Order: sequence, then structure tokens, then C-alpha cells
Amino acid sequence: MPDPFTPPMSGALLALLDGLRPGDWLAIASANAPLLERTRSLSVDVSPEEAAAAVFAILPISRDTRRPLAGWAVEEDDPRFADLAVAVQGLATDGSGRRLELHPLPDDVLVDSADGVSSSIRVPWDGAPFLFLVCVGGARHEPTDLRRRALAGVC
Repeated sequence: MPDPFTPPMSGALLALLDGLRPGDWLAIASANAPLLERTRSLSVDVSPEEAAAAVFAILPISRDTRRPLAGWAVEEDDPRFADLAVAVQGLATDGSGRRLELHPLPDDVLVDSADGVSSSIRVPWDGAPFLFLVCVGGARHEPTDLRRRALAGVC
């Protein structure tokens, strides 16, 4: 487990995570991933795996949302993204102390859910855009509606 007080766990990243509440959705995304400009965002200069490891070491993952971990990529069949997805799922599982499945996030759900993302951590990536969404836990909360319009399959 990484030391949460060394890079990439900066004061700015700790402040971003501290601002999240149970039921909020956090994105770990490539710098070129499509998210709303009004989404609170922080760019960090570390690999996606390093960012995920630092976040999942201290961020509680929701137990109230049916599918608290989701992933999306422009090129889902890209071997680099597939490797990254396995790493993120493993880091989330290790950090939460329970087996988590990474659920695919279809394009239409991403479009519908963009407004539901509370904050994002942007990482450099020279491949096709990607993002992972995690629902924050730490206390009981109502299952969070990512799609607002038609959530049934995700949360």
C-alpha cells in the first residue's frame, strides 16, 4: 500500500477527496476524457495506477450502491486499457477489503451520468480517452442515481 502522504497524495488531492460525501461519484480519468467543465477536477502527474492506488488506499467505497465501480473507454478492446482496468479493479478490491467487479459504462449512460460526477482526478495518458467511476462510501446513503433518468442497471 502506498504511503498516503507522499506523491501522488498531495494536499490538493487530499482536499478534493475530503470534499466528497457518501453517495458522490469520483472519476479517475485520462486528461482527454469527456467530462463536464463544471466538474471539480484536479490534474496529477502520475500514472493512472498510481492515482488509483493512492485514492483507494484511503477512500471508502460505497456498500449501498449496487455497482460502485464502473469503467468506460473509447477503445474498450485496447490491450493497454484492458490491463489498466484489471489493475484498477484489483486496487479497488484491495483498498475496500472486498471483491469488487468493474462494470462497463455504456456511452449512453456516460452521457446521461456526466452531471452526476462530483469530482475527477485527471491523469496523463497517451492512449484513447478512458474514465473509471467510483461511488464514495463511508456511511449509509441512498443508492446514488448516476443516470438520473434511467438508472436501474448501474446503481
